[in-house]
Amino acid sequence: MKNRLIVFLVLLLPFTAMAQPGEKAKKKFLAELNGILKNSKENDHWNQPGIMSIDSPFAINTQGILSVTVRFKDEDGEVVRARMQAPVEKIVDVAYDLFLILDYKTDMVIKYESEINSEQLVEKYKAKYFHIGAPLSDGRKQQEKLQGLLEELLKYYPTEKNRDAEQTLK
Repeated sequence: MKNRLIVFLVLLLPFTAMAQPGEKAKKKFLAELNGILKNSKENDHWNQPGIMSIDSPFAINTQGILSVTVRFKDEDGEVVRARMQAPVEKIVDVAYDLFLILDYKTDMVIKYESEINSEQLVEKYKAKYFHIGAPLSDGRKQQEKLQGLLEELLKYYPTEKNRDAEQTLK
């Protein structure tokens, strides 16, 4: 019985080792996104007035959907919740103007919003960009860092670029 368990564990090791780099890349990417989001709280964010607080930080679910949910409280105490979500594998690159943004080729980013003082989110529109937040300091350096983390993460998702590389190898 012990021998079977040892053989089973030895056979399982390569699969767990393969999953770890993808998980590490995911954790690093999400940590960077959440750091930017956390430090953007005092800014007008997503063209929404008020002070932002985080309901649920950036996360990637098992289907590969990146999402974040925040709320905005205005000076009258009224609250609006907002959520953005889109597939990780379809991110084209990281852009920077006043804010850091994940770019998509087509309108794949779904923005949900609640009515004032409501918890229920309703789809408002789709866009080509996923707003992250204001850069912490040097926006260009942070854009480059996030782009590198994105490229590392996308190695573990079935992107068009990865599929093209696979075809070249065949």
